[in-house]
Amino acid sequence: MPMPTASPVLDLLATLDETLDEVNAADLSRLDESQLRTLLHGVERVARKAAVASHTTITEISDRGSHTRWGYKRVAQMVVGELKISASDAARRLRVAAATVCMRSFTGEMQEPKHFDLSQAVFDAELSERHADEILKVLEKIPDAVSAEKRERAQRVMTESARDLDPRQIEAVGDRLLAHLDPDGTLTDDADRAKRRGLSLSRQDASMMSKLKGELDPATRAMFDVLFDAWARPGMNNPEDPESPSGSYSDPDTDRDLADAAAQRDTRSAPQRRHDALSAMAAWFIANGTLGSHRGAPAQVVVTMTYEQVMEMAGVATTMSGGLIPVVDALELAKANNLLLAVLDAQGLPMFLGRSRRLASAAQRIAMWINALGCTFGGCTAPFTWTEAHHVTDWSKGGLTDINQLTPACPDHHSMVGDGPEQWQTVIVEHGRYKGRCAWIPPASIDPERQPRINHAHHPEELLEQAWERARTAEDPDRSDPWGG
Repeated sequence: MPMPTASPVLDLLATLDETLDEVNAADLSRLDESQLRTLLHGVERVARKAAVASHTTITEISDRGSHTRWGYKRVAQMVVGELKISASDAARRLRVAAATVCMRSFTGEMQEPKHFDLSQAVFDAELSERHADEILKVLEKIPDAVSAEKRERAQRVMTESARDLDPRQIEAVGDRLLAHLDPDGTLTDDADRAKRRGLSLSRQDASMMSKLKGELDPATRAMFDVLFDAWARPGMNNPEDPESPSGSYSDPDTDRDLADAAAQRDTRSAPQRRHDALSAMAAWFIANGTLGSHRGAPAQVVVTMTYEQVMEMAGVATTMSGGLIPVVDALELAKANNLLLAVLDAQGLPMFLGRSRRLASAAQRIAMWINALGCTFGGCTAPFTWTEAHHVTDWSKGGLTDINQLTPACPDHHSMVGDGPEQWQTVIVEHGRYKGRCAWIPPASIDPERQPRINHAHHPEELLEQAWERARTAEDPDRSDPWGG
C-alpha cells in the first residue's frame, strides 16, 4: 500500500498509480476480444481524465504564481522544464487549460470556463486534449464581427461533431462551419487576418532539413508574388547551374539569350525554384551588411568547425542559432562573404578576450557562443542568438567584461539573477570536467543545499556521458562526480 500523505488528493493519486501498475502487469491473454476492446477504450478514457487533472494542476500553479518561485519566468517554461515535454506539447496543454478550466478572478471568485460545452466534453473524457485544441483553432478563426450568440452556437456544434471525428477531420468540418458563418468573406477584416499571420520554422530533422509553414496577410503575399516572379523564374538563381543569372542580376531582359539558355537548362520544380530564390534573397541581403548586429553579435551566419574538418572538407558545422550545416556548404557560404567562420583547435576552447567597457564586443559574443552554445541556465534550450551577455560578477559590483567572466543567458533567465531570497546566482566552475563553464545556484526555496547547476541541453554528448556515469555508479555506489548533474 502507498504511504499516506498530508493530502487526500495525493493519496488518491498514489492509489491510482498503484492500480495502473497492477493493470500494466496483468496477463491480457486471458481476456476475450470484447474485453480487450473494453480495456482499449477504458485506458484511453483514463488517459483523457489524467490530462484534465494536469490542466487543473497547471492552472492552480499559474494562479498562485508558484512557477516563479520554482525558477521559471513563464508557465510554459515550467511545464517544459518540470514535465520534460516539447514546447509545442506544452503550448497545446496551456491553450486547452485556458479554455476549459475554471479560472479564479482577481477577487478570488471562480469563473466558468471560457468554452463551457467543450470543457464538459473534455472533463467527461469524450474528447481528448488534441480534439479540444483542434476545435480551439477553428473557433479562433471566427471573424470578430460574428455575433456572440453565433460564436457560442459554433462552439457547441464543433464540440458535438468532434465526438465522432478524429482530430484531423475537425479542421475540415471547421472550414465548412467558417464558410457558413462568413459565406462571402465580408466579415473578415484586417484585424482577423492580423491574428492569423505568422511563419514557423521547424527544427532540423535527421537530414538537417527544416519545414517552413505559415500564413501570409494579403499585402505580404502580394510582395512575395513579385519577388518570386523575378527571382524564381526558370533559369534564375539555380545553384546547380554556375552560369545561371543570380538575384543581383539587374535585368535578365538585357541579355535575353543568356536568360533563355539558363531557362532551357533548368529542370527544377516550381517549389524548388522558390526555395532557391528565397535562399538567394537571404544571401544577398546578409552579404550587403545592412542588418547591423543582434544582441551584440554580428547579424551574419556564424559557424564553428575544427581544423580537421576544414582539411578533410567533411563533417557538420554548428551555427550560432543552434543549427547544423555541412562543412562543404558552410565554406561555400564563406566565399560569398556572408558568413563568419571560427576554426577551433584540438581542445575547442576560445581565446581570452578582455574589455574595459560594460558591453561585450562582437568578438567576445562569438567566443561566448563557442564555449556555451546557448543560454547556460540549467535545462534551457534557447539558442545563442536569443541570449544576452551576463556578467557572472555584476558590473555594478566590479565585475569585468572579460570573456572568462561572461556567459550567455536568455532574457527570461537573465532577469532571475540577483541577491534577493528568490533569485539565482552564477559562478564560474573552477575544477572538474566542466571547468570554465557557468553554473547557476538556485535559491534555497528551490534547493536548500543550493547546489550549482550546469546546463547540458546544448551538449548532448555530455548527457550521454552522464548516462554512462549513472550506469557505472549503480554498479559502484562509491563512484560519484559532483558535476555529473
